[in-house]
Amino acid sequence: MMIDGIDMLPGRAEYPRNQWYVAAFGFEVTEKPLHRMLFGDPVVLYRTPDGTPVALFDRCPHRGMRLSNGGTVIGDDIQCNYHGIRFNPEGKACLIPSGGAPTSAMSVRRYPLVEISGWIWAWAGDPAKADPALLPDHEEMGVTAPGFHSYFGLCLPGESNYLYSLENLVDATHITFLHHGMIDAGNVASHPYRCTQQGTKVRMEREFSDEPVPPMIKLAMQIKGDRVDRVLDLWSYAPHAVVVRQTFADTSDPSMEPRDARIVFGITPAGPKSCYQFAVVVQNYPSVRAEFLLDDFRRLLMEDVVALNDIQQLFDQLEPDRVPEVSVRADEGAIRTRRLIAAQIRAEREMVAEAAE
Repeated sequence: MMIDGIDMLPGRAEYPRNQWYVAAFGFEVTEKPLHRMLFGDPVVLYRTPDGTPVALFDRCPHRGMRLSNGGTVIGDDIQCNYHGIRFNPEGKACLIPSGGAPTSAMSVRRYPLVEISGWIWAWAGDPAKADPALLPDHEEMGVTAPGFHSYFGLCLPGESNYLYSLENLVDATHITFLHHGMIDAGNVASHPYRCTQQGTKVRMEREFSDEPVPPMIKLAMQIKGDRVDRVLDLWSYAPHAVVVRQTFADTSDPSMEPRDARIVFGITPAGPKSCYQFAVVVQNYPSVRAEFLLDDFRRLLMEDVVALNDIQQLFDQLEPDRVPEVSVRADEGAIRTRRLIAAQIRAEREMVAEAAE
């Protein structure tokens, strides 16, 4: 699917560079270098002694070794394990043990970072254009909202284009069929919805009255009764985040405070055909099964990952004229999100063209 000259067909969809993407959970980044492929780049992440996270291009320009491959953090700097060249947090060489003054060529790219709650966001594009205003509203998503409990640590790598993951989360109609009733009473696909858009946020909302509550949801949400009023609310923030929000009111116990349970996803392209879903479970009540919570959701969400990996594999095997895409009415949220992402990519291209003139 081409939108204003931008290829937005899932399987090979482009993504904007002048945007923030989740690079890691905060607990993953320590004084020990961490390697991660992010938006097509090898990246090394580490922390300085004062706790500041750093992200650099993970390749020493001297002879090409990954800085994360046995590299050592010394003070604020990282030392290559091959010839001992050190790079400071700005990516500039600050020590060459074999002699000679560091030159501007002996440097690596730096990625601006913002750490919010348990997430570390990295800027994929031009560092000079890094704009914190482009980050999604973490309080609105629930991650930093007062009265909510956040459980970080669920990372789901996928071997599929990032847009598959993003649109899978925006589209609730697969829930009944792919997850076999584990989290749904079986009526999502045919249920009416409202689709609204505000800025880069697209919202797909469905309301259900007095429906049976599936066993997994009953356990996870700590609901005593067997029937609930439910709202299923999906928000996408183009191009990098999705909130899957469900609210439950126990119809047999009006005195129970309604449950507000969310899974908030940071969607990060690792490359053209690979991605990460960095997920945090957010609830307006403490979990009595906190030690099992992420494992429960991992088992559920891996069904999506396996399906999307298979879709990508088949997409790659077939010729372009044999992978048509036919959308249905319920794809409205996904199509709106595609158009927003395409507009972001178009704006980048126009900016580059203007700078070249």
